[in-house]
Amino acid sequence: MKDRTARWIDSAEGDLGNTWLLDGRSERVTKASYEIDQKLTHDPFEFGLPLSEGLFVIEEPPLRNVFEIAEDKRIVRVLSAGLL
Repeated sequence: MKDRTARWIDSAEGDLGNTWLLDGRSERVTKASYEIDQKLTHDPFEFGLPLSEGLFVIEEPPLRNVFEIAEDKRIVRVLSAGLL
């Protein structure tokens, strides 16, 4: 069951596209981004680690994403994506 909505800001989607090209194994990046979305929509507090005030990080090799949670709106915003 989906508890929240994961939204990627435009620059994070651009990061993901660049990562997809740089990694050389696009299927790994595609699978990792899917897994991250699933985890963030289920329970971002369980799968994310605090990074700084209001920011969290989630790692799903080969990706490392930074996100924030708008709990009142049940939205998780992915702010950046990159390779581990």
